[in-house]
Order: sequence, then structure tokens, then C-alpha cells
Amino acid sequence: MDQYFLSRVIAYADLHGFSDAPTSLGFGGLSLVRAYRPSELMNTLYVPLLCFVLQGQKETRFGTRTVRFAAGDTLIVSINMPTVSQVTVASSEKPFVSLAIEIDLDIIRSLQVELELTGADTTREATIAAGACSDALAQAIQRLFDLLERPVAEKNIMAPLLLREIHFRMLLEGHSGMLRQLARPDSHESRINRAILKLQNDFSEPISVEDLAGLAGMSTSGFHQHFKAITAKTPLQYLKDMRLLIAQQRILSSVEPVSLIGYQVGYESAAHFSRDYDRKFGYPPSKTRDLVRAG
Repeated sequence: MDQYFLSRVIAYADLHGFSDAPTSLGFGGLSLVRAYRPSELMNTLYVPLLCFVLQGQKETRFGTRTVRFAAGDTLIVSINMPTVSQVTVASSEKPFVSLAIEIDLDIIRSLQVELELTGADTTREATIAAGACSDALAQAIQRLFDLLERPVAEKNIMAPLLLREIHFRMLLEGHSGMLRQLARPDSHESRINRAILKLQNDFSEPISVEDLAGLAGMSTSGFHQHFKAITAKTPLQYLKDMRLLIAQQRILSSVEPVSLIGYQVGYESAAHFSRDYDRKFGYPPSKTRDLVRAG
């Protein structure tokens, strides 16, 4: 690990008063995490992203699967996924530090056409996958971070070029097979992703598994099987987790009544919403704001 680069990233976070939460750096879909202590378990709705760990260790769970990643590793999240994450190794002397970049599937698809890569090495467990970061990918990420201190014109010109390079090098990583499958419109992964995007966009509407299967061009039983293999959840479990995570975000970012937010995310019964919310987060929705203020 480049210790000079690590020290620069920590200094940047400290200078700008970053908290332990992921913080957007304002361009290129780039964000930074610097945490001086291990975190509690956090329910998170991951978007497709590349996370490069510079120091410390973290783990992410989805379904019954746990992915651990540490300094020198990259985590690749290929599909929108409700997860439970936790920084496991961090201290005041050696904080957890990572940089994350949002993945643009349009760039992935354009590169796939040019490179004609296959996804033959993809495993069904690779929706969220970790592995050692190649030197070439690490250097490209560092050059993107370096643009923070460059003039605006240079950022505007160089950031798209570097993002394309990062996506290119990411596709060559040994744990990027799922991304290569997503670039193929006829793959099971790509068709399941169409259904996931439908759930993401219309999460508050009544949605049947049969309709999702039709959108994916699969039989209901085949769709259910492939969906669970990719996400480690059934479609209805996935939808419920997503609704609850969105509800939590809305409760924390607004002053609207929690019962109204429950209806907004698709629950017809306030009691049902409160029961599911308590089961997932360990406290009722009415306590969310007080607990966050106290914590």
C-alpha cells in the first residue's frame, strides 16, 4: 500500500472535517470513508460501486453470505443490494480508509463490446465480491483522487477519461465476472437486473413476482431461482428490505410522520410497517430520530 497516498487521503478527510460516514467528494461518483473506530452493524442499500480499501478492514453481509475485505482489496458491488455492513478493524492510530466509485453500467457495456470479454468465470456468489486490487487499477484510482487539487478545467476533461480507464481495469479484475455478465443483455444476470431496477423505481407500487418474471423473460419458477441465486433473497424479501431502508432514510431526512412514510414506501398498514421495521432495525420507526440524535 502506498503510505504517502494513504496519508494524503486521511489528511484530506481531516482537513474537511469528514465524519465516519461515507462522504461524496463532489465529482466522478467518488466518495471517501475514514473511520477511527469499528462501527456498529449498518443496514445499507448499496448501489453498483467499486470500493478500494487503503487501510483497515470491513465486512458486508447479504442473505447468509459474508464478504470480508481489507487493505489492498477492492470490493465490487454489481447490482443494487440491501446489505448489512460493518467496519471491523479501525483505530485512532490506523483508521479505516477507503475510496469508492459508482459503477456506470453504460461504460461497462461499451467496453464489453470492444473487449469481447466473457463472464465464464462468474459464480453465483459474485454479486458482491472482493479481491486483491491490481497495481494498474490502484494507480488509476489514485490519479482520479489527485484531480481534487487540480483546476476545474482539468477535472472536467480528465475525470471522464480516468473513469473509463478505471472501469476498463475493473473489468480485468479476477472478481469482476458478474459485471461482465451484466454487460450481456441476454444473460440471466442482466435479465434479473432489469427486474431489480423495476423494484427500485416502483418500490411503492404493488408488484407481483409473475410480472417481474415476465419482465425478465423467464418462467416464474426460473425467475425465483435465479433471483435468489444472485441476491441471496426472494423477490419479496428483497422488496421488503428495500422499502424499509428507504423508509429509514426518509425518516432521518424529513419531519414527516412515520406512518405517512410507511404508506409512501408501499405499506398499507401502519401496524405492519412498524412491525417489519422493528424486526429489521431493532426499534420501531417512531424511535428512529430520537435514537440517532442520542447516538
